[in-house]
Amino acid sequence: MFGKQRIIILDNMRKYIFLITLLSSMFLSTAIAQTAAQEETVIELEEIIVTAQHGEQRLLDIPASITAVSGQTLVNANVVNIEQLAGFVPGLNVLVQTPGRPNLVIRGLTSDEVSPTAQPRVSVYLNHAPISRATMAVAELYDMERVEVMKGPQGTLFGRGSQAGAISFITKKPTDYLGGYVTAGMGNYGMKHLEGALNVPLTGDGLAARIIGIYSYRDGYVKNTSGGTLNDKNTLGGRFSLAYAPQNGKFRADLMVNYQKDDNAGTAFISKKYGEADIFKYKTTLDEDKDFYNRREVFGAVLNARYYTSAKNYFSSITSYFGNSADSRFDGDGTVAPAIDMAERVRAKQFMQELRYDFSYGDRLTGIAGASFWREHVNHTYTFRPGEQYLGHLFMNMLMEDAWQEDMVVNNRPNPMLEFPVGALMEAILGIPIEGAPVLPLSNDHVEDNYTEAINRAYDLFFDASYQIIPKLNFTAGARATFENFSITNRATHVAGSISTLGFLSQRLPNLFFKPVDNPERKESFSAIVARAGLKYDLNDRSNVYAGYSKGRRPNVLQYDSEGKYDVIDAETLHSFDAGYRIVSHRLIFDASLYYQLYRNFQSWRWEGMDYLQRNVEKATSYGAELSAKWLLTDYLHIFGNYAYAHATFDDRDNEGYPQLNAGNSFRLTPRHSFLAGFNAAFDASKNIRITLTPSYAWKSRIFFEDANDAGIEQGAYGLLNATIALLFKQQRLTVSLFGSNLADAKYLIGAGNMGAMFGAPTLVPGAPRMMGAKLTWQFNK
Repeated sequence: MFGKQRIIILDNMRKYIFLITLLSSMFLSTAIAQTAAQEETVIELEEIIVTAQHGEQRLLDIPASITAVSGQTLVNANVVNIEQLAGFVPGLNVLVQTPGRPNLVIRGLTSDEVSPTAQPRVSVYLNHAPISRATMAVAELYDMERVEVMKGPQGTLFGRGSQAGAISFITKKPTDYLGGYVTAGMGNYGMKHLEGALNVPLTGDGLAARIIGIYSYRDGYVKNTSGGTLNDKNTLGGRFSLAYAPQNGKFRADLMVNYQKDDNAGTAFISKKYGEADIFKYKTTLDEDKDFYNRREVFGAVLNARYYTSAKNYFSSITSYFGNSADSRFDGDGTVAPAIDMAERVRAKQFMQELRYDFSYGDRLTGIAGASFWREHVNHTYTFRPGEQYLGHLFMNMLMEDAWQEDMVVNNRPNPMLEFPVGALMEAILGIPIEGAPVLPLSNDHVEDNYTEAINRAYDLFFDASYQIIPKLNFTAGARATFENFSITNRATHVAGSISTLGFLSQRLPNLFFKPVDNPERKESFSAIVARAGLKYDLNDRSNVYAGYSKGRRPNVLQYDSEGKYDVIDAETLHSFDAGYRIVSHRLIFDASLYYQLYRNFQSWRWEGMDYLQRNVEKATSYGAELSAKWLLTDYLHIFGNYAYAHATFDDRDNEGYPQLNAGNSFRLTPRHSFLAGFNAAFDASKNIRITLTPSYAWKSRIFFEDANDAGIEQGAYGLLNATIALLFKQQRLTVSLFGSNLADAKYLIGAGNMGAMFGAPTLVPGAPRMMGAKLTWQFNK
């Protein structure tokens, strides 16, 4: 399958690249002719100021691998979600099956959070406050100032959940002018988009407000022949910001309140084995009369306050609260047979208080020192409604496979097994006839729950500083001490309906998946220190080289299996070595980095019978290279691109020389090669009309969806071609933009394995086909 798919993708890629090259050549020829006589510079390539380390700094001040994407870049390329953003950041991969479970991957490490005590490896920050859990991650990108992605362990600077790196979203702040914008859009698949922002100065002494709202809708691109569509989008969001910066310059405070609600249809989990032979027909037949959905509601508030003792010395306080609820119901077997009807509910609340002192002594020493407190309350519920008359086919996969497939081909649905033939099963297992074995009726109304609740706390002390040893050589070092306390409770219950007949086989009666238990609260405390150190040498005022070491840590995980047994997984540690070269000028921004990473007690998730559990793999290694560049060729054209190579695998042997779990396998969701290439061209067609064109092509090599690297649960190489063309009417302050994503209509997966993998029948989730649309934006100022 994947070989043929790769050929098709490559053929389409050549065809569409040729087409876009031809159109671009015509476009640029016209641009050259009409721009030659003009004095106005149409495009500017300016360095982005970042706040990832010690206050506001230039990229050249950061002795580590960092990628900053400006808000203007997001607008030019019509980057509206975090999946699209990933293409602009080498080493970052994002796959989203549902809004409640985005997979954020940096340099091979993904943000798995199956247990409520599990902390993500990739930390997500909004206006410098930790969102931490990926279920709360920013899904819709609008009114952004910039996005900063720090790669490698960032525990010293960012703290919790930043073992692999940190993604920091910085929204636009209120300013002292009256103005804003309104955007309306439409497109295929019933797309509708409304967005608007209003910036208002409230007083003459530095008090201003900014209000933003967004509504984004699109029909699902997978048709459910049982009714409706799947994989749609229905998002409503808003943000209120308040800034106070009095003229005396001694104090500044910023308040941001953010809200987003997703009310989507369910995810298209499709069984290729027992359902659709070609999932890229974008249709499936799931359970009839079922309401599948993905619902999420996120609320957050962040208060940043600073008191300046001098221009570069100040005390700061960050106070944040984030809460979310994520609910989903899905067809776990991916067929019309009501075998596995599942629901998942996650509730999470987080509070963080950080006090910090940013200091600078002369021109040689800068740094930060501070303390923080973080608390999280999470509860997680799985609900199973198995239709045992159909699920029995999966339990007896070896015996019933031929009959199941024949029924699916002929009748498009399996005939239910109204009774469970215990004798036939025992005969198959033991190899001898069983006389007088019972035949038991199978349930179709059984309901069971598994509920886990956790309270996680952490107290941190941190210090990080840079010192100029000689005029061109800087040394940076820092450390963070963390003291953690996790508590967890778990219970599983038979909620309603008949007892599970198949529970005789799973030995979890009266349930099928989770043995009824009511476990008491368990508490564990841990402590750790992470650190970093590095050198940066300035070759000149526009370029430097850097090298460093950092230690990352993912905390211990408290978990229960399906029988209610309690287990504590050891903390995962990462030793990372980086080196890089960076140049920042008015016409070129270039970054190249190499890394080598050693893992101990790698936390890997895998199916074990009827459990999806976290297990330690003693040793793993990754190394790679990342390149990114923006080059201003002329005043009307700049090109951009990046490339990442990641060799991330589990070692063959453990610490004692024995073969270990997943030996030689690649990390999940990690392409060996990936790149993005594109350009932004602009010219003035007249004194009033400016035209811009921004195409990009993002490509990834093969990825596996599980650390076990199971055959068939993988995606071959593919690429996505996106483009945006915009016409700006200067006098009217109107912009008309046309955009398209996946213009080559590549066929690719965003998920594979899932619940069906437990029974040897993995489900697949297709990625979005070609999407196109148009937007009209009006900007207004006083």
